[in-house]
Amino acid sequence: MEIPQMFHLLTLEEAEPSFTPSKNPEPPTTHQQHIQPMLPAQKLLFQALRHPKQALIDGEVWPPVFEPENVRSAKKMVPLGTDVFVCTYPKCGTTWIQHICSQLLFNKEYGPRQGTELCVTSPMIERVGAAFCDSLKYPRLLKTHFSWSNLPKQCAQGSTATAIASPQPKYIFAVRNPKDCCVSYFHHNRNFKLYDWTDGQFDDFFELFMHGQLAFGDYFEHLRSWLPHLNDANVLFLKYEDMLSDLEGSVRKIGHFLGGLAAKLVEDRDALTRIVAESRLEAMQRDQQRWFPESALHREAFVRKGSSRDWKNYMSREQSDRMDRRFRKALARTVADKWWKAEMRWDDDGAEGEAQAEEESDSGMESGDEFLKSFTDSEAFRPCSSTSQSSALDSE
Repeated sequence: MEIPQMFHLLTLEEAEPSFTPSKNPEPPTTHQQHIQPMLPAQKLLFQALRHPKQALIDGEVWPPVFEPENVRSAKKMVPLGTDVFVCTYPKCGTTWIQHICSQLLFNKEYGPRQGTELCVTSPMIERVGAAFCDSLKYPRLLKTHFSWSNLPKQCAQGSTATAIASPQPKYIFAVRNPKDCCVSYFHHNRNFKLYDWTDGQFDDFFELFMHGQLAFGDYFEHLRSWLPHLNDANVLFLKYEDMLSDLEGSVRKIGHFLGGLAAKLVEDRDALTRIVAESRLEAMQRDQQRWFPESALHREAFVRKGSSRDWKNYMSREQSDRMDRRFRKALARTVADKWWKAEMRWDDDGAEGEAQAEEESDSGMESGDEFLKSFTDSEAFRPCSSTSQSSALDSE
C-alpha cells in the first residue's frame, strides 16, 4: 500500500476514516520516493526558524509525510484481543522492544528484503492507518507513539481473535530519561531525510524539545498521560535504562507478559540466550536495513549508541538545569518524580547539580503556543500538491 505524500502545515478538516482493508493490500514501499520538495518560501521559513520539517494534523505536530486519514483512523481503530502494542515516545527503545517481541512471538528472522523489514511487519499505526493494520495476520505486533488519550483500547467483542486469545490487547510502554531521549531524537531528526534538517543544531532542537514543538508532541505530556495506567493488567512498563543494565531480565519480563510461545521461549535456556544475544547493541548494529531502508537516511546508522548519559556530550550546564526544572514542574508528586536521579544529575561523582527551583523563564524563546502560531500563521505555509509516492518506512 503506497501512500501518496501531502505536505500538511495547517489543521485539516475532519474526514471519515477508513477501517476496512482493500482486497489486495500492498505492503508499504521501501524505495526512495518519499521526499516531497518544499516550496522555496517554505524551505526558507523552516531554515529561518531552524526547525525540522513538520506537519500539523488537527492541531497536533506530526512528521511531514503522515496522512491525516491514517492518523485519524489509527486513533479510532478497533484492536484485537491478540494485538501487542509497543508504545513509546520516540527514541525510548521502540525498535529494540519490537525486535525482542518479534523473536518471542514469531520465533523467526525478518528483513532486509523489501516488504519484510521490521517497520513493515510491525508498522506504526498512525503512519500506515487502520486499513493497512487490518490486512495484517494476527497476532499483530504494532507500534505507536500515541499518548494514552489517543491510543486505541477497546477491542472488538465476539471477534474470532478475541475468542482465541485474551479479551484485551497488550501494551508494552517504555520510557527513557528526557535528556538522553532529547539527544537521540536530535540525531534522528538530522538523519532522516523526511525532516530536511541534516545541518540542524542541538541548541535549536533543545528549545523545540523543551516546548513540545516536535513531531509526536511533548515528551512530558506523553509521559504523564501514561502514568495512571502503569499497573493496568494489560500494560507492561519498562525503563530503557533497566533494559541496558539487565537485558536478560527484561526479555524474561516481556516473554512472561506476552505468554504462550513467548513465555515458553524465555524458559528455554538456549532460546533465551539466543534472543538476548541477538538483542544486544552490537548485534542490532549489524544489517540495519532490517529496521529501515538506508535510502531513508542521510548518513548515520539507525541504531547509533544505545547508551545512557550521552546527553553530557551535548548539553550545557544551563540546559541540564533547565531540563531538571522542566521535569520537576511536569512530574512533581507523581510516581515518576524519583526516576532517573543518577541518569540526569550533572556531576559524575554522584553530587546532584543544584538547579534553582524557580519556574523556568525563557526570555530568548517564544512560549510554546506563540512559537507554534508564529510559523503556522505564516504566508509561506501552504499545503503542497503531490504527485509522488511516500514510504511508510521513513520515521522512527
